[in-house]
Amino acid sequence: MRSFSGKVAAITGAGSGIGRALSRALAAEGCHLALSDVNEEGLAETVRLCDQQAVKVTHASVNVAKRRAEAM
Repeated sequence: MRSFSGKVAAITGAGSGIGRALSRALAAEGCHLALSDVNEEGLAETVRLCDQQAVKVTHASVNVAKRRAEAM
């Protein structure tokens, strides 16, 4: 893939570490984001950082380890 501009990426674990770094890098490339993490505070910080780019960012606090988990 040559460009992420206008594409959509779903990233779990976006509240810290590699998930946050990937979210920020893709947002900088113009990629729209669907972010999730069990850590609501960390996720909110990642969303704040990515919102500085001109991309759409949706997010939900969810535990992806639970098969029937619903957005918190």
